[in-house]
Amino acid sequence: MLLVITFNSCEDELDQLPNDSVSPDSFYSTVGQMESAMRGVYAGFLDGTYYGGSYLSRPDILADNVILTPAGRDTNRFMFEWNYQPNLAWDILYAPYVVTNRANLILENIDNISDGPEKDNLIGEARAARALALFDMLRVYSQIPTQSSDADASLGMPVITGTDPAIVALRPTVEASYSFIISELVAASTLVADDNGSGRFNKDAVNALLSRAYLYNGDYLEAITAANAVNSTIAPISTFPGVWTDSSEDGVLLKINQDRVLDGVGIGIEWSQSASPTLIPEYAVAYELNNLYQGTDVRKNAYTQVQSDTDGNLYNSITKMFGETGQNNGVVDAKILRVAEVYLNKAEAHAMRNEFADALTALDMVRSNRYNGFVSPGETGNALLAAIKLERRLELFAEGHRFFDLKRWNESVVRSATDGDFFDGTGTPAAETSLPAGNFKFQLPIPQRELNIMPDFQQNTGY
Repeated sequence: MLLVITFNSCEDELDQLPNDSVSPDSFYSTVGQMESAMRGVYAGFLDGTYYGGSYLSRPDILADNVILTPAGRDTNRFMFEWNYQPNLAWDILYAPYVVTNRANLILENIDNISDGPEKDNLIGEARAARALALFDMLRVYSQIPTQSSDADASLGMPVITGTDPAIVALRPTVEASYSFIISELVAASTLVADDNGSGRFNKDAVNALLSRAYLYNGDYLEAITAANAVNSTIAPISTFPGVWTDSSEDGVLLKINQDRVLDGVGIGIEWSQSASPTLIPEYAVAYELNNLYQGTDVRKNAYTQVQSDTDGNLYNSITKMFGETGQNNGVVDAKILRVAEVYLNKAEAHAMRNEFADALTALDMVRSNRYNGFVSPGETGNALLAAIKLERRLELFAEGHRFFDLKRWNESVVRSATDGDFFDGTGTPAAETSLPAGNFKFQLPIPQRELNIMPDFQQNTGY
């Protein structure tokens, strides 16, 4: 792939918001300048094809969690109907490689500052950021190691550790790509600070991401060890709704901060647009999924509510990214890593090792913080694994997980052929209802524009 990468950052403190850009000529001489450059790394995650929009919506659109509403604008219809192809693709190569390049610029110049905790922290953050960027591209374009017996030998994504703007790199194996990600995160976990806050990588966030990477790689014991290294706690029922209006950070390990006025990245408009007092729906919660949320589940009202369009049609609308308190503009901080996921990673890893008592303990830590009056059913064996998968679906809805979970479990996407888009299951059903396990479309096509730049870059099978 030919990577032509630009650089921008902001001159505010690292814990501030990514509003201003400055020339790269002023970077890399002091800790403060390095921190400004690091702010640019995090700003790169807010691209519209990435955590500024598509990465939080398309994994649910590709799966069975949402349904297209004819009253909308057909946004992402080609994704919902699995009609993507090289010239109509999800181009999530540019933004992650921008993040990677910005991180590499920091690493190449890091010896301009003195050794010490601040330098170590910057190295840890940069290495974790480029690991996340590669991981996210792999989930879209490559097989997941647990997906099939030959996944490790299939095509991964290029590992870029330099800043040559004309670098050409072919695709290594999935095994080599995951090996790089894991080694980067292991190194970062020893370097990054404990107290960076939720707006940047900290030790808990790195270990959380490491638990996810190990889980995807089928390294279940290591996934448990990484999860156990996370010391933060799950958001309780009392504060959980506030996480989605940015009035609480409980249980959030990594998010990308933005200012509603100055940045205004409308993550939530992937799902609908407000036309007060009604809405223009793009997607609604699938009727089957909506019915899986119990009345005692705090997530039901935190994630969705019944709303109408201008014609009076009612939908189970997605309000998880609706906006900050009092807002309905879809502008909220992008949540990337949360403690609840870590416990679900640990529960699944224990279950895969037939350690059912430990798996149940981890699962119940999530459920006791989501259901009022929760009493554990005490599942074991296959019933416990099914319960873990269910809670993963319920908890991580609209956060960029469902399609990749089905993919790594080698399960089919199955939607109802009769349930429609309205709140009671009536309305228009999905036109496409099944993507069988193992179908080549679980690996999305490399965009044609990338192949035009570098014809030798390997396209995925089937396209």
